[in-house]
Formats: sequence, structure tokens, C-alpha cells
Amino acid sequence: MRYLLPIVAMLLTITHLASCKDAVTGVTNHPTDPETVPTMVTNDVQTIISDSGHTRYRITAPVWSMYENAKQPHWIFPKGVSAEELDNNYNTVSTIKCDSAYYDKLQMLWHLTGRVKITNTNGDIILTDELYWDQGKHQLYSEAFIHIEKQQRVIEGYGYQSNERLTTYELRQVEAIFPIDETHMPHPNSGNTPRPAVQMPSNTEPQPSASSAHPTPRQGHGTPPSKQQFIKQS
Repeated sequence: MRYLLPIVAMLLTITHLASCKDAVTGVTNHPTDPETVPTMVTNDVQTIISDSGHTRYRITAPVWSMYENAKQPHWIFPKGVSAEELDNNYNTVSTIKCDSAYYDKLQMLWHLTGRVKITNTNGDIILTDELYWDQGKHQLYSEAFIHIEKQQRVIEGYGYQSNERLTTYELRQVEAIFPIDETHMPHPNSGNTPRPAVQMPSNTEPQPSASSAHPTPRQGHGTPPSKQQFIKQS
């Protein structure tokens, strides 16, 4: 009997260790879907993005979800993002802000949605609900409604394309042009009633119907507007 009890105790210990090992192994090998489960989630982020070995952009975001192991590696900023383009002296030359963003790492393409606002050092402002930013080509474009505030006038329409610093741009379909006065011109989508236009280009297309007032984005990650131009500034 005195030999039986130690043997039973040893067997119980071995069984317990084996059970613990199996439990740990089960948790470690639990599969995850890289398309839906982020590789990493970071809060209150401020980081620098380099281009061709030079610091070009400062990114700030409340939440940054990275899907590095997805078939199409990408980042998601569900609570918005702010991006500043920097010159060689690290001065801000333009800013982009939005409510949410999706970044395709392979194509270096941003898809910005919800209250998108772009500004530059000249005081120019772009307001829209959707914008694509091709970081590789340093190009901005959108098929959504665009509100452009320049120093002397406000331009509204569809089919926008410009460089990152807003110094050159094209607007394919102009809806209205307003003069700038001492009263700030609100974005029409803010709920305020827009003023009547005092100037309209003679070759402007008819206004879209209510059903097409907010065009559906093209498939994929967006396509720059066609080269048919109604306004071009360079």
C-alpha cells in the first residue's frame, strides 16, 4: 500500500501536465482570418511616411488598423485621419482631413470618405464627401460633388483632378461659380441654402437629376475623371 499512493500521485501529476499542454496548444493554433482580423491596431497615432528616402507626410489618427497579411495589404482608419504634406524643411504645404480612410499599400492609394477637407498654404480649400489620393502619382481625384474655394471665387461641380498642393486642377462638369465676398461661403452639403450663381460657363452640362446628385463610386479603387475639361487651372 505504501508504494501504491506515490504511484497514483505521480500518474495524476503527469495527467494534469498533459492536459495543460493540450489546452495551451489549442489556444496557440486557433486560426484567424487575415482579411477580417487586423495584424495590429494602434490608438492615438502620429507617424511619418517617407517617399524616395525623404520625409513627405505626417499622419495623425485616433485608430489605425493594419491588415498586413491580407491578400491586398491595407490600412483602415475608421475614426478619421489627418495627413500633412511636408517640404524639404519640414514645413506643412498642404493638409488632408476626413472622417474615415482606406489605404491600399500595394497601389499607394488612399480612399477618403465623409467630410473630406483639403487646404494649402495659399488658402485654397477643397470640400467633398469622397476623394482618392494617389500617393505614388501625387494626384487627387474624385467623381463626387466638389466645392472649391479659391481667393477670388467659389467653384462647384463634379469630376475633379489636381496635384497634391492644389496648384493645378481640372473640373470636368461645372455646376456653379460664385464670387467671394466678406461672408464665408458654406459648403452646400452643410444644410445651408447656397446662393444663386452669378456666372455659368456656356459649355456646362445640365444639372444631374436628384437620383444622380451623388454619383456611385466606380468599382475597384476609383478611376481619375475623364479628360473632358470645363475648367482647368495651372
